[in-house]
Order: sequence, then C-alpha cells, then structure tokens
Amino acid sequence: MIWYRLIAVLLLLALLTTRMEGQVLPFVHFTPESELNPLPSAESQHVFQDDQGFIWFTVFSSGLVRYDGRRMDLFTVADGLKDLSLWGVTQDAAGRLWVSSNAGLVVSGKPLSFYELNEPLRFTPRIGDKELTDVAVTRNRIKPDTSGNVWVGLPEIGILKYRITDDNILYADTIGIAGPDNGIMPSVQSIVVRKNGTIWAGLSSGDLISIDSDDSDINVDIEIRWITTGSGESGHSIEVLHEDPEGVLWGGRRNGELFRFNAQTGRPEPIRHRIAPLSGIVDITSSTDGSLWVSTAGSGVIRLSRDGMNNIRNYSRVNGLLSDVVFNITEDREHNIWIAQSGGVSRLPYNFDAIENFTATSYAGEKPVLPSATVGALALRYDQNDPCAIWAGTSGGGIACINNQGFSEYLRQEDGLSFDWVNGLGYDHRGRLWIGTTRGINSISPNRNAATPGAVSHHDINLFDNNRVLSIYPTVGIAAVASLNMPADESGDLTLPGMWFPGVRVVYGVVNEKIYEIGSSAGLPATIMHAVAFDGNGHLWVGTRDRGIFRSTIPVTPAVLDGLVTDTSGSAIFVPFWSTDNGAPTNQIETLYWLHDTMWVGTPKGLLAIGPSNAETIYHISSATGFLADNAASLDLSPTTGNFWTGTNFGLAEVDPRNGTVVNTLTRQDGLIDNEVWFYGSVVTGADGTVYYGTAKGISVYHPHLNRPNLVPPLLRLREVNLTRTASDRNELVLEYAALSFGNERQVRYRTRLRGYDDTWSAEKADVSLRYTNLPAVFMNKTYTFEVMAVNESGIWSEEPLLHAVLISPPWWFRWWAFLIYFVIISGTVFTIDRIQRVRLIKKEREAARLLEAELRAETADARSKAAEVQTRMLEIENERKASELEKARELEKAYYELKEAQDQLIQAEKMASLGRMSAGIAHEIKNPLNFINNFAVLSKDLVADLNEAVENNDTEEIEYIISNLKANTSKIEEHGKRADSIVRSMMQHARGGQGGKELVNLNALVSENVNLAFHGKKAQINNFNAEVKLNLDDSIGQVTLIPQDVGRVILNIIGNAFDAVWEHAGKTGDDYNPVIEVSTRKPDNSTVEIRVADNGPGIPDNIRERIFEPFFTTKPTGSGTGLGLSLSYDIIAQGHGGVLKVENTNPGAAFIIQLPVK
Repeated sequence: MIWYRLIAVLLLLALLTTRMEGQVLPFVHFTPESELNPLPSAESQHVFQDDQGFIWFTVFSSGLVRYDGRRMDLFTVADGLKDLSLWGVTQDAAGRLWVSSNAGLVVSGKPLSFYELNEPLRFTPRIGDKELTDVAVTRNRIKPDTSGNVWVGLPEIGILKYRITDDNILYADTIGIAGPDNGIMPSVQSIVVRKNGTIWAGLSSGDLISIDSDDSDINVDIEIRWITTGSGESGHSIEVLHEDPEGVLWGGRRNGELFRFNAQTGRPEPIRHRIAPLSGIVDITSSTDGSLWVSTAGSGVIRLSRDGMNNIRNYSRVNGLLSDVVFNITEDREHNIWIAQSGGVSRLPYNFDAIENFTATSYAGEKPVLPSATVGALALRYDQNDPCAIWAGTSGGGIACINNQGFSEYLRQEDGLSFDWVNGLGYDHRGRLWIGTTRGINSISPNRNAATPGAVSHHDINLFDNNRVLSIYPTVGIAAVASLNMPADESGDLTLPGMWFPGVRVVYGVVNEKIYEIGSSAGLPATIMHAVAFDGNGHLWVGTRDRGIFRSTIPVTPAVLDGLVTDTSGSAIFVPFWSTDNGAPTNQIETLYWLHDTMWVGTPKGLLAIGPSNAETIYHISSATGFLADNAASLDLSPTTGNFWTGTNFGLAEVDPRNGTVVNTLTRQDGLIDNEVWFYGSVVTGADGTVYYGTAKGISVYHPHLNRPNLVPPLLRLREVNLTRTASDRNELVLEYAALSFGNERQVRYRTRLRGYDDTWSAEKADVSLRYTNLPAVFMNKTYTFEVMAVNESGIWSEEPLLHAVLISPPWWFRWWAFLIYFVIISGTVFTIDRIQRVRLIKKEREAARLLEAELRAETADARSKAAEVQTRMLEIENERKASELEKARELEKAYYELKEAQDQLIQAEKMASLGRMSAGIAHEIKNPLNFINNFAVLSKDLVADLNEAVENNDTEEIEYIISNLKANTSKIEEHGKRADSIVRSMMQHARGGQGGKELVNLNALVSENVNLAFHGKKAQINNFNAEVKLNLDDSIGQVTLIPQDVGRVILNIIGNAFDAVWEHAGKTGDDYNPVIEVSTRKPDNSTVEIRVADNGPGIPDNIRERIFEPFFTTKPTGSGTGLGLSLSYDIIAQGHGGVLKVENTNPGAAFIIQLPVK
C-alpha cells in the first residue's frame, strides 16, 4: 500500500499548484426559491439532455421537469408516471424516454420526435400486453445501447434487457446472476454499456461482470464473465461505472475508492484510495475538455485530469454548490455542466473556468475570504515568494491577504491599520505595499528599517507566517493610491518612481524617501482630490470631486517639490485645466490614465480621451456608444492586449484606446459576482492579462485566455401553436417557441417573420411568443409560414430558421361560395327592381303627357284675360312705389344716425371689456409686489426693535448687521414699489385708449407684459383655468415705433381669444389634452417685425376664417361677445400702423400673425 500513499502525496502537491480553491464559481442555481423557473421541490437525482435538446430534471417527490431555457413543464402521475420518487431518466436508440423510480419503469408512448405539435407527452408502464418492471430501479442502474436495447440492473433478480420494436412490440429478457461458485446472488448496483458493445455491471459484492450484447428478440443463453475484486463487504460495493471517451472504464465504490480498469491485467487499479471516504462515490462523468467529474454523497464534486492523477479540484458549498451531496453530473451539447444535488440543480457555463469569484459569505461555516463584501482597492503581489497573491482593500473590513489556495488572513484597525475603510493599494519600486484609508497613509515593509521616514507608529504583523511591519503616517483621508514615474530633473530625460496619494484638499507624494504635501498654496482647490497622473512632459494632473482637472504649469520634479516646501510666498503652480467651463461633461473626475500622448479621464458621464494642449475631446465613450453605463470609476491597462478594462456600475467594459471603441463587456450574467464597481482602485490587471474586479459584493477574477465563445448554434423548437376563432369568427394565432441554448438563456435573442403577412425579419428580441389576430384570408384558404431564428450569447445564429406553416380559413361570409350567393341575390334583386321601375315609369310618363296638354289649353285662354289686368296693376304699383321710396328715404336717414350711435356704444363697450380683462390680470400682478412690501415692512419693524436693543447694549457688530439688513429690506420695498407703479402706469396707458401717440417701445417687453396680463385676467375670470404659455422672443428686435396702448389692446384681445379656444377644446377632449399657447416675435427682414400667437386648439374653419375680421361677426354665444374685438384689432394694425393682421391654421390649432413696419 506504499504506492497508494505516494500517489496521495503527489495529488496533494498537484492540489497546491492549481488555481485558488476558495473562489465562488459562477453557478446558475435552480431551486424552489428561484425567482425564474423555480423547481417544484429541492432534491434532484439526475439531469439529462434528450435528442431534441431539452433538459430533463428528476425531482424527487415532485416528478419529472422538462426545461427549454425559458419555461419548465412538470410531469407527474397524471401524465403516466407510476411514482414521484424518481431516480433517473434516459433515452433509447429509437428516441423513447425511460424514467426510473421506486415503482419501477415507465416509458414514453412513442419516440419524442414522433409527437405532434401540441400533443401532450404521455408515459406508460405497459407496451402492448407486457408490463415493465415494478421493482425499484435506483440511480446508475439503467443504460440504453446503440442497438435499441435498454439494460436494467435489479437487486435479487439480475439484469433485464428490454427492446421495443418499430411495430411497438416489447421483448424482455432476464439474465440471472449467481456467484462464481453458484453462491448467493449479489445485487446489481451499477451498469454501463461500453463502446465495444459489452455490458458491464458493478455488484454489491465489489465484483464486476461483463456480458455481450445480443440484438435478437428471443431469450438466448448469455455468457457472464466475472472479475472478482471485492471482499464482499458493503463498503466495496461498486456504485457507479463509467467509460470515458478513450474507452477507459472507471468505477467508484461506496467506501470512496475510485478505480480504473486495466485492460492489460484485467484488474481494476485504485487511483486514489477512498477519494471520498466519508461519503462514497455516486457518479462519474467525462467532459469534452478531458476532465473526469466525480460526484460524492457528502464531499461535493471532485474534478480530475484525464488520467485521474493531476489537477485535482474539489467543488463544494464553499465554492457555491447548493449542497455537498451530489447525485449526478451531465455535460450538455454546448458543454455546460449540470449538477443534480440535494437542494436543487446547478449549472456551470461552458466557459466557467474563465471567471472566479471571492465573497464575504460563509457557505459552510468556513471563514469568508473577504472581511467585507465591498472591495474598493486591489493590488497583486510584487514578489512571487509573497504568500499574499491578492491584496483586497474593503470598505469597513480592512484588508484581506489572499493566498494561492484562496484562503485569506485579515489586517484590520485592531491590528494597527489606521482605519478599516481602505480606498487605495499599491506597491512602490522597493516592494513596499502602500495603503490609503479614510484616515491616512499606511505602508507594509519587510522591517522597520525599510519603512519611509516620518511614520508616527509601527506595528509588527504576521500574515501566513510572514513577519512584516505596518507603518502609520500622519495624513488626511486618502481617496486613491498611484505608483507613477515623474521627471528626475528639468531635462525630462530620466524618470524617478514615486507613490502618490490624492486626498482631502491635498495630494501627497512619496519621492526619494520624502513625503511631500501639495495643497492650496500650490494652487489646488479646497476639495477632495480623486486621481493623479503625469503626462509625457512631466506635468502633474489632478482630478477633483467637483472642480474638474487642475494641471501644473511646469514639470513637477523633486526640485519643484522641495521648492514648494521652502517657498513661503505661496506661488501657485497648479491652474484649472478642464471643467464644464471649457467642454467637460462634468466636474467630477473619477480616475486618470496617461497613454499614447493622451489623458484618459473617467467621469460619471463616460470615459473620455482629451488632448494635453487644449483639452480637446478625442473620444467620448458612454452608454450611447456601447459602454455598459455612463460612469467610468476605475480602469487599468492590460499588458497583453493594450486595452483598458474599465469598471462601471453595470459591469466591466474592455475599451480599445487606439480607436476608442468598446470591444468586450462582462456582467453578472457572464458570471461576475456583481456589476457595480466599488471605488477608484477596483480594477487591476495582471501580467498575464487576468482582470481583477472589486465590486459591491466581492471580487471577480476574469481570465481572458480561458474564455471561449459558445460556437454551438441554438436548436429551435416550437412549443405550442394555437389557432382559434372568436365568437365573431375572427381568427387568432398564438405561437410559442424556444431556443434550446443554455450557456446564458437570458441573452438569447430571436428574429421572426410571418411569410405571406410580413416578409421582413423583425428586430432582435427576447420574446418567446407571438400573437396575430384577424389574419386576412378571402375566397380560399391561405397558408402563412412562420419563421424564427435565434442567436446565442456569443452571436452564433441557428443554422437555419425553424418553419411552420399555418392554414388560415376565411370566415364563412368571405368564402367563394358566399360571394357567389351574394352575386346571385344582388343580380336578381337589381333585375326585378329594374323591371318594376320600367313599367311604373312608362305609365307615369303617359299620364303626365295628357295632363300637360289640357293645362296648356287652359293657360292660353287665361293668359289673354290677365294681360289687361296686369297692365292696369302696373300703373298702380308705379304710383305706390314712388310714394314708398319717399317714406323709406326718411326712415333710412333716421336709422343711419341710430346705427352710428349704437356702433359708438359697442366700440366703447369693447374697450371697457378689454380694460376689464386687463384689470383682472393687473389685480393679480399687483398683489405680489404689495405682499412683498408688507412682508419686508414687518421685518423692518422687527429689526428696528432689535436695533434699539443693540444700541442699548452697545453691540457694534449687531448694530452693523441690523442696519445692513434694514438697507436690504428698504431696497426690496423700493424695488417692489416700483414694480407696482409700473403695473399701474401700464393700466393707465391702456385706459387712455387711442389718445396716445407713437413712441419707441421695447416690443418684447410689451408682448411679455400683455401676455402676463391676459393670462392672469383669464385666471381671475375662470377659477380652474390653466394653459401652458411658451414665449419665444427674438432679442435682436429691440425698440419699435408704435402706439403701445393700441398694440397692447390687440395683443390682449388675440391672446384672450386663444385662451378661450384651447379652454373650450380642453373641455371637449378630456384629460389627455394639454392646452398650449406659443407667443413669438421675430424680424423676418429689416423693414418688418412680426408677432405670432399660436395655439393647439381646434383651429378655425375656412368659412369662418374668411369673415373673422368683419364687424359684429362672432362665433361666441349670444351675449358673450360684441363681434368687434378682431375688427378693431384689424383697424389698429392696418390703418393705425400700416401693418398686416392675418390668421392661418397650423394643424393643430390656429395662429394670428401681426406684421408691423419698422421705422
């Protein structure tokens, strides 16, 4: 047994050289608690993918689940299952599905591909007149071969061989198993069908047997070959057999022993004695990458290399499994790994090796890798001998030192750290780790002599048996840590390494073992500094929280830093360089990075590249150009690709700095522990291109070289097609489809079209169902062809569209025979009506002719007698007419003077109405300044009392303060008094009517004032009146010569009419309508100014628009208007000012346009 121990030691050494064991894998879990597609209960014994591409789960105590990526269908005893305590599911060569349970076996009624669309899947325990076994068939005891046989191992019975022929006849053979010495029959624990056609079974005695497959349908004698390997103890029972792609037979025992069958010696060889001694081996699976996956009943999953000797890894609850009790592992056609376990089903994506996660969660009582989930700073070890492979600074938990195996030790405030909120980490050229916290700078050195001078305290620390010294420096809070090279002198030929720390109101630099402080005396603003960077000329750039970027006016060298310390004059070398004043989208700067003569700037509004000379924007990358989110909080340059990796609130984005494009993105759906970047130092890239990402929920480690696309085209399946007719005989077509692609179901997209209805493909969408209503079909049935294509998360489209033809029948009244009936009925009706009408018309015409002839004779005689009477009457009428004309002349003269007086009264009434409307607006306008005057007067009164008290107390400071307030109050009283005076004078001018003369007037002010008066007048008239008023006034117009009170009256009248129109329209249309009045001025040419009043009301009909400027014409109800408002307005503009007043429809609404000449 010495070689067993040697193998164990070698495996342990291999374990120590593999990737970290403490990481959380990017599992997708299916449990009863899942928000999407929850399982009916928690325990799943087996996962299987059928030849149609569907995934099947056996869910113990609930039934069989079929999953298509979007929906789960549950099959129970109602669908033919005999029992809900299911163990396994498999498919024979013909395509039938077999399900094993404690009640025996059931099989699908026919091969899965034979089921019609919408036909329910049914299971049966009987084929013809023969029953399948009702003895419990547990895990690993049923296997199909390629010849159509299904082999079943049973305790105390042996092996059953089932075969269902094409004509649905079941043949069953029983192969009894007795010991080599015809002893007690052992139980068959596992069974496997090998590539050479032989059947191997593992027995409860620990022995193996093999038999040759026989394709005949009758019982024949079968030779059984025994390989005696066990001792007969229960722990030696062979629970699983598996043949890998190279034809090697593997087995697992209940005692945890994994063995490989040696074909040359004919004996099984243990690979690792009791690989899972406390739980036993339950299942073995091979994946396409050559790995061997071993399921255990208490130790999780063990992943071995192809030969079972190297690269061993153990996946358990610590790594994110739902349970350490794992029953089955299956690899699907896309190479995703499905794990059935106690607790549910977990899936690892095909590229799961590309992403590792570390969290602050304890999954199985173990110590969490991180002391706090929020990781704001990361650093990778400087020396390969350092046991701390990753340093993680957290918010509130201090620092985690993570070793190669994924275990960690913490460094906190209680250990000497200045504070547990860590914002920055970075190594200097001497291998010292510098730490920035919200309470200052810290460093970790090999010993005290290696620490930079100036520390206020030192603390001895030990991490993974490695002694170090933690030094604390007296500084303000630090926002980030940066290792930067600066010019060694003015020539710039040499560079000097240094550590830089932007912080609260200052920037610290550690250069040549000196600590420098740069603050307001050097020109930096009194705010929080977020980032620093040197450009190619040695100028230091400083990014701030709210003041943009400041840049030094000269290269910053050690001599310049020394000068800042000794210079007491406070000469400033930093000046504002980039902010919202000169093109920046925001003043908040998150990070800075100098690359290829360009400064890259991360902001909350995108990642920008700006030039160093005049801050011109070269690239602006945001969500509109492919960025995951607009904020770019942290970034680092990959040494392998030369691309930036940028952390945002929606995940990681890879940006090519050569052209400013986003070339790749990673989110939680791709396996990240979380999307949200936490702080300015949360993204770090390793020498091999690995990306380390600190988030709000832990660390994600992305290995780009291990990532690979999903090159398997999605399989498309129609789930349901339902064509129904409504009570009114209208058709409704509903189609449900699914792409059987499981790498990332949420990123699968579809394109669809219905040929014959719309031949163009739809845009990409996530919907998995479509609904069409009332598809047209006239005369005859019409065939439509539904087509759907799918694309997976890697952009691989299905090889060809899925097609389904749908036959649409027209309603009975659109069928050809219905139209034939319509034609016969209409034709007969028209013919009958025509004949009847012809008879009636002939009879009527004959009667009319006889009547006409008699009438003509009577009229001839009557005409002669009336001729004399007419001549006499004409003479009488002439005399009466002359007398009447004389009387009318007198009446017209009187009516003219009465009409003239009535018109003057109506004109005056219209003016008074206009004055009334203006007065209502002025009352509202003057209320505000009067309120201000009263308020400030009360305040002044109180201040006078306070002033008296201050004078008595001889409080000079208080006296000056009160007097300044009194001055301010009196200024406000004067200001609002002048405003009230202006309003009153406006009213007086309006009231004088047309007595004023032309004068130079600010047209925009006149328009704005009258719009305001009209609006408040209408508000006073109608309590609940409301409308949106938009002013668009051209400032270039200036002053215009006009009669202000007349033009103001015109503006008031037109705007009042507009308010009436939209308010009446609002009452008719309902709440969805928003009344809008837009008033604008412009100067179309040098000789004309234009005032335009437009509304979104109902508009003006053409017949009304032609008469709208006629006197006394109105569309308002009787008593609501004189009909003179627009007529007078027209006269004021046309006759009084030589201008033009016109109206036009704008759809919607109408617009009144006033054009005045400029003099």
